[in-house]
This record gives sequence, structure tokens and C-alpha cells, in this order.
Amino acid sequence: MYIKRSTLATGAALLLATSGMVFPATVGKAAELVKTPLLPYDLSATASATPADRADPSLQAASETLSQVAESDASAPSMAASADAASVECMAKVVLHEAGNQPRAGKIAVAQTLMNRLKAGRFGGTICEVVNQRGQFFQVSSFHPDRQADGWQDAVEVSHEVLAGETEPVAPGAMFFRASYAPANSFFRTRQRVTTVGAHIFYR
Repeated sequence: MYIKRSTLATGAALLLATSGMVFPATVGKAAELVKTPLLPYDLSATASATPADRADPSLQAASETLSQVAESDASAPSMAASADAASVECMAKVVLHEAGNQPRAGKIAVAQTLMNRLKAGRFGGTICEVVNQRGQFFQVSSFHPDRQADGWQDAVEVSHEVLAGETEPVAPGAMFFRASYAPANSFFRTRQRVTTVGAHIFYR
């Protein structure tokens, strides 16, 4: 078969020219990405991958379990509003001031009286409102106890337990209390006596 020399020369020149060309780097990158295995957490890739390319079922199950645990923790109720730091502070101040020298039961009874007032609704909508109600207790905001003292630590512990509902009733339904050494005034003579704990008498 006869082939023109000019045609052969042209073909040879074209071959030489293309062999010396440098292709863009993206071609090589694309080849590397194709060879790279899909990662289990690559959701955009696994969504369109074939079953053989999908993540290990055991890894998917573990991932789903962790997600469910995270959702459960996120939806779990936090500490009740009545047991926030401010409420503990306000209650502990009253417990320490009024019953710091009393046995543990006496401290709990004072704290429970505050809770009973809160539940009644007419003394305030929060523990701090209850303890700061005019004419009921001392000037709580001006009371600055020693935070390192054992008495303060005990008052805080009692307040946490009472606010969390972890104590048995000591003075059930009590709304008021007075020192047992002082004579009862006309107000207390009209109230129902509940019990005496330590140096305090509690009333409904």
C-alpha cells in the first residue's frame, strides 16, 4: 500500500508534539480521588455510593446509637428552676441565719418552710422573692456569710437537698416559725401549731 511521505511526516510530527505536552494537574487529582476509598462519615458520598461502597453496617449502627444518646441528653430536663444557683444562695442564707446553731432537722425544717411558701404562691414566685418579702425575714442581701465556714457548707447542702425534694417532711405544711423562747404573739396564737424542732416552733 502506498502512503504519502507527507502524511507520515505529519503524523510523526503530531505524535512528537503531543508526547511533550503537560496535562493539567486536575487530571492527576481526579485520578487520585477516584482511587481514594470513601470515608464512613462522608455523608454526601455514601448517599450516592453503591452498596459495596457504603460504610460498614456496624459503624453505621454505632453512629446511630451515639446520635440517639446525644439527642436523649439534649432533651433531658435540666435542674428545676427552683434549684438554680440564686435560689440555693437565698435559701442557704436564711437557713444559716435562722438555724445555723440548730441540728440538721432544724435546718431542714426552715428550708422546707420556704418551699411551702413558694408552693403556696402568695409569698413570691421564686425562693429569692419569698425570702425577700417585706417584713418576713432579715435583710438577706446585706448578709454576707463566710463561704469557707462549715456552717455555710451545711446550709448550702441542706438547701440543695430540699430544693431537689430529697428530704422527708420535718414540719409538714409549715408556713411560719418562731423562736421557742419568745412568747407567742397574737398572730401565732391564731395559727395551727405543727411541731417543735430544736429552738423553733412551726405553724401552718
